[in-house]
Parts: sequence; C-alpha cells; structure tokens
Amino acid sequence: LSGNFQDRLESIKRGASPVVEKNHFLILGWSEKIFSVIDQLSEANIEKGKIIVVVMAARDKVEMEEELRDKLTHLDRIKLVVRSGSSESLTDLSKVAFDMAHAIVVLLNDEDVSDPNKADGRVIKTLMALYNHPEGKGAMVGKSVTAEVMLAENQEIAIIAGSRKAQVVKTNEMISKIILQTSRISGLSLVYDELLRFEGNEFHIAKFPQLAGRRFGEIILDFPNGCPVGVARSDGTHQLNPPSDYLLQPNDDVLILAEDDHIQYAPYQGPLRGMQITPAGASTVRPMEHMLVLGWNEKIFPIVTEFDSYAAKGSTLTMVNSLEEQTVSERLRENCGELKNIQTRHMVGEFTSRALMENLQPQNYPTVMVLGDASSGEISAEDADTRAIIALLLLRDFQRRSGIATQEICSEILNPKNRELAATTEIHDIVISNEMVSMVLAQVSHVPRILPVLDDLFQSEGSEIYLKDIAKYVPYGQQVTFEYLMLAARARNEVAFGLQRSVNDPSRRYGIVLNPTDRSAPFVVN
Repeated sequence: LSGNFQDRLESIKRGASPVVEKNHFLILGWSEKIFSVIDQLSEANIEKGKIIVVVMAARDKVEMEEELRDKLTHLDRIKLVVRSGSSESLTDLSKVAFDMAHAIVVLLNDEDVSDPNKADGRVIKTLMALYNHPEGKGAMVGKSVTAEVMLAENQEIAIIAGSRKAQVVKTNEMISKIILQTSRISGLSLVYDELLRFEGNEFHIAKFPQLAGRRFGEIILDFPNGCPVGVARSDGTHQLNPPSDYLLQPNDDVLILAEDDHIQYAPYQGPLRGMQITPAGASTVRPMEHMLVLGWNEKIFPIVTEFDSYAAKGSTLTMVNSLEEQTVSERLRENCGELKNIQTRHMVGEFTSRALMENLQPQNYPTVMVLGDASSGEISAEDADTRAIIALLLLRDFQRRSGIATQEICSEILNPKNRELAATTEIHDIVISNEMVSMVLAQVSHVPRILPVLDDLFQSEGSEIYLKDIAKYVPYGQQVTFEYLMLAARARNEVAFGLQRSVNDPSRRYGIVLNPTDRSAPFVVN
C-alpha cells in the first residue's frame, strides 16, 4: 500500500495525472511568450475573476511551475495547472481535457525555432491531433483555437490541419511588418503597444442594429467613449476606414477602438453637427527612402519584401551583419524574389564596433532598424538584446555628435525586462517582439474575428496607422477640439482615433493618447 501510494504521488508530481477542470484556457507548447500570453488572457477576462490556465509542454513539470510563478505578473488572478507531455500525442492531449477547454493556444517551442520547419511541423501535428482526436468529435465546434507558425508558406498547411477552423498567425511576418512600420514612423510602437494590450484601448467588434441604413461618415461622433474605425460584415470580412458614404447594412457590426466592450451609443448633438469641412490636399507621391538595418534574423525577409512595396523606386536598404555577402544575396533571392523598388547593399562586420560605425556613418541614414541579431550563430535572447542596446548607444552618440534630430530609429528587443534599459538610450521606438506576439495571440484567442483586422493593419496595401502633422488638419495657433479633428480627418478619407501632444516623458507615453474622451475640450495647436 505504501509503495503504491508513493508511486501515485510521483506520478502526480511528474504531471501524469489527468486534469478535472472545465472552461479553462489551454496552452500547448513552451516559449518565452507564454508568460505574456497568460497575463494578457487574465487581463482580457478580468471581469470574470480568477481564470483557470492549463499548460502542457514536453518539459519537467516542477521546473515549469517554478518559472511560471516567478515570471507571471497577475498570478493572483490565475489558477495554474501544469502537465508534462507532448501536444502531438493523443494520449497526452486526453489528460488536459482539451475538449472541455474554453480556448486553446498552440505556441512554438523555443527549442525548435532555430529550425523553422521543425517548429511549424509540431504546430501542424498538434492541430491535426486536436481536430482528429476520437474524444474531440463535435467538441471542437465553435471552440477558439489560436496557433502560431514561423513561415508564411506553412500557414495554409496549418489552416488545413486545423480543419479551417483554427486561427493561424504568421508571427514572424506580423512582427516584421510592425518593426518596419515603427522604424518609418516615430512613436508608432507606442500606439501598437496599446492597441495590442488589453490594459488600454483595443479594437472591439460591436453590434448596433439601430445604425442600419446610416452612412459611416455620419456616425463617427456618435460614440462618446469609442472611435469607429471600420465595419465587420456577417460573412467574416471587414473594411477599415470605409468611404464616408458607406451604408451600414442590418448585419454589419462596427469596428470600434475603445477601452472595453461597454461602448456607449449617443447620437451626436454637439456644435459641429452637420458641419462641412473642406479637405486639405494630400500628397500621393511616395518619396525615396534609405534604410539601414543592423543585425540579421529570419524577420529580415518579410521586412525587405514589405519595404519594397512601401518605398518609391530608387530607395535603398543597407544591411550590416556577420554573414558573407554571397550568403546574404542567395538567401534574399530565395526568400524575397525580385525586388522592384529598392536596391539592397551589404556590409560584413560587427555593428557593435565603433570603428565599423565610424566607417559607416549611420547618422546619414534617415531610418535605422536594429534587429535581434542571429547572424553569428545561435545566441540567447539576452545576448541579442545586449548587442542591440550597444548598437543603440552608438547610434545615439553619432546622433549627438552630428547634431541631427530627425533620424527615425527602431529596435527589436526580445526580453521585456530589457525594455527600460533600452529606453535609457533615448530611443523611443522599442519593439518587444516576443511580447507583441503574445499580445496578438491573446487578442485573437479572445476575439478570433480580430485576426484579419490586424493582418490588414500590418501590410502596405489597404489602411495603415500613421502619426501625421496636425497642421494638415488645422493651422498652428488655432483653437480646436478633437471632435473637429475627427471630422477634418474624415474629410480626407481618414479616421482619427488619437493624438500626440509634445511631452518628452516616457511615463506619459510621450504624449500619445488614443481614443480621447474629452473630445469637446478646446486646445491650441502648436
């Protein structure tokens, strides 16, 4: 009896016993993103109280539990259940009650990311196991399943493996596009950081049947605590920034930026009702751009492809990393194909070297991007962040010595704990790539219909987010309200959902405010 009892305790300790929870969040796989994913899920469901999170990965159960307890921010809101096992095994899936879960998130394993096809292969096989498990017949209908893949070409295979019901995120490609956009537009990383978190304002899909038959341009001031940005149709499609004369259909939902889903509707009766604003002329000419990229990882390929679609003909992209020039040329040709608008250049060297930077003169490039470098072989996230921070220090020094103030610099940081240290370099646009992936996965898990909206935002075609000079909407020195700015933007076929006042204070997000609620309060443009 004593021996059997001890064996049973050891089995429980190893994570071999089945879970008895229901309506839990199931995380399959293990990476540094898991902590942010769980924290964001707890934030999204804060009104429900304590949530149950079940984690299963092919690691030691005790080690996983200790790491989760050390790194989770909102541990008081979460009941953790950890099991050791393989998500590709039908037997192991049975013990985590996948068929009783509220939502399932499939993560890439950190140990596999050096081989993208291997990492994606495990995700694909996990989706096959979930949707073809004998115990899951009928139980997976309507269940939220979100998975990530590294390579864009593996997304369709993963979708097929998930019976076309799972939401599959191309995380490398999405983060590449975020990094590219934030490198070209100063302050944009702070906007994305809030949009993707549940703590601030995020996109909601809300139903207001009373709006049927009204034009989109007529309703933009009708939500005191939200900013309409588009429509979501009943067939699953959506349209960001639709034309002002778009007629809302009975089955159309409204895409609204708001702090939570308690969105107020109150037909606008203010002083600007019916005001006609003459739009200012908008330039349609794309300028030539010249970008410097320090470092190399798999994200470089979608960055190059997307930059080619953004930039005008004659633009250049200069890369500095430790790879041989022939290797870079071959990999770019293999992964990016023929480039139409940009010329790529390459310099072999160590970008943390002052001597190389003196030769490069980085202050002459209007846009600089620092990637988590993997050109010299496999290095840890901490080492990659250290190299990125050294590069930022050098870039800041060259900026100061040359006296330039208009250079746009964006850096990828892998470990969120290094955010504050990187910010001391006075570079505002820091993209925490692992954390942003986590936030995307949590958002899609919470509202699956939001994935195509996010995909739309992060590509060159369609609607994108910009920070534009306020003088395009109202002259300097004039008193104005945000309500007026919303109408002025609408006159230019744009949607205004925030503004940035001149504040050099990181604790106040450098003056960026999304979805201002004091819209009728006047202020002077300066």
